Amino acid sequence: MFPAEAQIWIDWHLTNRCNFFCDYCHPQIRHVLNKRHLDERTPKECAAAFDAIGPTCGILMSGGEPFAFPGFVDLCRLLTRKHFIAINTNLSFTEDIRCFAVSVPTDRVSRILAAVHVEERERNDLPLEDFGRNFRILRDAGYDITAAYVLHPELLHRAESDFERLRSAGVDRLVGKVFKGIWQKRRFPRNYNDEELSVVRKLITDYHVGAAYIDRDWNFSGAACRAGTNSFKVMITGDVRRCVSVPGSLGNLFDGSFTRRSEPAPCTAKRILVLSECAEHLVERPVEFEALLGGDRVGK
Repeated sequence: MFPAEAQIWIDWHLTNRCNFFCDYCHPQIRHVLNKRHLDERTPKECAAAFDAIGPTCGILMSGGEPFAFPGFVDLCRLLTRKHFIAINTNLSFTEDIRCFAVSVPTDRVSRILAAVHVEERERNDLPLEDFGRNFRILRDAGYDITAAYVLHPELLHRAESDFERLRSAGVDRLVGKVFKGIWQKRRFPRNYNDEELSVVRKLITDYHVGAAYIDRDWNFSGAACRAGTNSFKVMITGDVRRCVSVPGSLGNLFDGSFTRRSEPAPCTAKRILVLSECAEHLVERPVEFEALLGGDRVGK
């Protein structure tokens, strides 16, 4: 996802603020949206904390909705003076998106992943055509942007027609993402039924890691991984974890107690939550995993 100049990769859960309330949002996130930890550090404080790490970082910002973070565009300006950023966004904050497009350098933004969340857009009276306009603003400004549509079982009856509408609205890079979670006592993506899978497989062709999620439940226990040495998960509070799948603390980014491990360590995750991070940071990927990914490194 990030260029070689970014010596450290950080997956930053920036905020719990969000103007959407998707049914399929991760339960531990959805439960606290707009309720807890809404006293975030200022953009200047955040940027100073990342600068203090030393090396150039690649910082993926998600949430919640990053554009709902107070002063988000200012934060991006400050971070990109030294670091590279990537953003997961619902693409609904039009005025901030316009400001971002004219003030944040494209060569410091590695990727923007724009999630469609079609039912929430309808609930908030935000047409897909508006999504297409904001997508084009960023694409035409020169950013590497891809739209993502979560293939939740309740959306599969309409997903193909939604794809057509999005493409008609100028969304020319669009992928289907498998749903990860529990719905009606079924754990996904392993438990799509045959009818659901026929739609899912048709729409994940450009999402290479999607097939890997469907294929099996992965476990890399004991495999050497660089998470904790050059890759980290940072929470809203600044607490640092080895990765999203492994609990435990490596200190806090904001109080100066954050420390990096010096060597790769065995994976201890009981359940793999983000396969793309494993693809990037395992010292040696299993042969069968490599084959499913087609040898490509993938973004989150």
